[in-house]
Amino acid sequence: MKKEKANAPAQKQSVNDFAHRLTIQLTEQHYVDYAMTHSQDQIQKGRKRAILWAVLFTILGLVAIYKGTFTEGWLSDIYLIAGILMIVFQIFNLFYNFVMFPIALKRSVLRELKKDPSLLEPMEYAFEPDKLVCFLNGRHRSSILTQDIVGAERIGNSIILQVKDGRRVIIPDEALKQADSVILDQVDGFKNLKSSDTAGEGR
Repeated sequence: MKKEKANAPAQKQSVNDFAHRLTIQLTEQHYVDYAMTHSQDQIQKGRKRAILWAVLFTILGLVAIYKGTFTEGWLSDIYLIAGILMIVFQIFNLFYNFVMFPIALKRSVLRELKKDPSLLEPMEYAFEPDKLVCFLNGRHRSSILTQDIVGAERIGNSIILQVKDGRRVIIPDEALKQADSVILDQVDGFKNLKSSDTAGEGR
């Protein structure tokens, strides 16, 4: 008796096989806004430290300059130079934390986007009860199980879906305007996950 032929492998689903789809195209600004929002704690802590160090070293610098003006010889030069350097260094430190750090963060995000330009291309998301499937140029890019989505947050004009493994799905409001009621209901359900988790922690 001949062996039966093995079952043929299931065909891969294409984007057209899904009923509820949403096209999302992100801009550089979407990624920058996300990075800036989630770096606010780091930025604020850095600025507080910079202010404290600036106050401390400015006082020490002024004391050094004061001593230098009443000291003779080479020791006077050392006091004056040390005092000026302490004050100047703190000015640069304040400038970096209040002005340059946000600029450096933005440049870092843009560098990462240059490494993977596909992040700026239109992506088609298929919304299923048990998963979200992402397609790029008609090809499967990634899948996320809905059970792995732990919540959602609003950043500016976008909704950010949070996934257990650290991934994030950015859905701009302009894209949601094109979504059908099934997708909108599902996104609203993700928003409620965060509030229900928080409520559960408080019990």
